[in-house]
Formats: sequence, C-alpha cells, structure tokens
Amino acid sequence: MVVCSMGPIGIVGAGSVAQALGHLLSRHGQPIVALADRTPERAEQAAAFIGPNVQVVELADLPRRSRRILIAVADQGITKVAVALAPGLSGVDDAVVLHTSGAAGPDALAPLQAVGVACGVLHPLQTITTPEQGVQRLVGITFGVAGAPPAVEWAAQLTRQLEGQVLEVDADRFASYHAGAVMASNALVGVVDAALALMTKAGIDRREALYAIGPLAFTTLENALTTGPSTALTGPIARGDAATVAAHLEAMRDMPSHVRGLYEASARQLLALAKDRGLPAASVRAIESVLGG
Repeated sequence: MVVCSMGPIGIVGAGSVAQALGHLLSRHGQPIVALADRTPERAEQAAAFIGPNVQVVELADLPRRSRRILIAVADQGITKVAVALAPGLSGVDDAVVLHTSGAAGPDALAPLQAVGVACGVLHPLQTITTPEQGVQRLVGITFGVAGAPPAVEWAAQLTRQLEGQVLEVDADRFASYHAGAVMASNALVGVVDAALALMTKAGIDRREALYAIGPLAFTTLENALTTGPSTALTGPIARGDAATVAAHLEAMRDMPSHVRGLYEASARQLLALAKDRGLPAASVRAIESVLGG
C-alpha cells in the first residue's frame, strides 16, 4: 500500500520503535530524511537500518530538515526533546510532531504546543524487543492516536500506510489506556512467572513447566480474544468451587506474598466475571469468604 508523502520526515530516537517505524515507512515510500539521537554511534546504526538516505543530525538542526517529526524516545525524555525542538519550529504553520509513547498524551509536547505546533500521539499497541522484530510486528496492528486535528490526520495516514487500525483515545485519558495495554502485555508475563513458581513448588522443573503450560495459556488467551472473557472463563471460580480455591491459597502459605496476592487479585476479577455470568449468589459468597471479604 502506497500513500502520498506529506513531506520529509525526521525521527528523534534510535531505539527499536524508532528504527522499525522508520524502516517500514521508508520502505513504503515515505521520505525519512534525518535522525537525531543523543548517542552518535546509535544514531548512525539506526539511520543505516532505516534507509540509505537518512542523515544523522543534531537535535536542534532537525527542524531545518523536516516539519514533520516522530519522537520515539523514553517517556521521561519526550518533553526535553520538545524543548529542544521548539525554537526551530516556532512560527512554522504546518509543523506536526508525534510521539510514540502510550503512557503520555499530547501534553507531553507542551513546549511545542506553546509555539503553535500541531502535536499528537502515534502509539503502536505491540511489544517488540529488536528493530528486526518490529519490522515484522508493527504491520497490521492498532495504533493509539490522539492530538490536534492535523496531528491526528497525519497519525491516521501513517497507520493506514502500515495497514493498521486507528484507535482514537481521549487526550486526557492516556493513563487509563496505557494501563490497559500494560495489563494485556506485561501483566501476562508476571502471571506466567507466578504460574512457573507454583509449578516449581510442586516439584516440576521450570523448563518442563514452561513447555507444559504453553498450550493451556495460548488456548485460553485465544478463547478470551475470540469469544470474550466471560465466555472463555473456566475453572474452579466459574464452577463456584470454593473448596478448590481454599486449597490453592493453603498451598501458597509459604510462597512470596506477591504470588499469593496476584492469585487473589485475579480470583476477584474472575469472580466478578462469574457473577455477571450468573454464578449463584451462595457460590459467590462462599468464594468471597475464602478470599477474605
């Protein structure tokens, strides 16, 4: 899919997201002309990965090369980058800047908003660990988008170019949006680790346990995503089996408190699902009693 360019693009950052997005957009015909990063060596490597015509420049010089800029740096660095870019973009009527963080809304670019730049967010709802992986995984996904109309328009264009879906997020609710994204990704890692800790306590080798729970985890997630969490719910809480829940908690007496706490928190969430699905009130009360309230 080829979309007409809206002008030269500059990138700030040399991490996996910056490199993968830059490479994909360049491959689809968008003119990525310059890249800035605080580490020159990383900047050179990132520019080479993105495309043959990307020049490494100082951050303050980036506005001279492009009026459309993608900022893909750590969350705490976004506003600092905005401060550095503001003098060069002040008074530029058609300047548009997007950052790729899901934890911060457009206001993270307040220094640029103050000088009239259209600011927004283009957040890929995907997890990647390397640029090469990002090139494979950032196509056909959903991007969280917010900001001033010109910024949203540009973000939507880039999303379409990557064959993705636009998810418009209220600018003042990015913390809730990002918390949901973290629950759907990072929290799963914590749950798997806790499951392995319990399997290890049962005398099972950790590697064997990881292999064993794979099909169970994949199938459960697939069911939850295709039929919805309520329909996908199975297990002791779905059955109203308070005795089994009590046995689980007893088995965790000498486990780290955070493992038991994770089990209890997830059990309460599952109980809410089961209750909405019609679990009898007596069974709900029995499980609540076991959980301590």
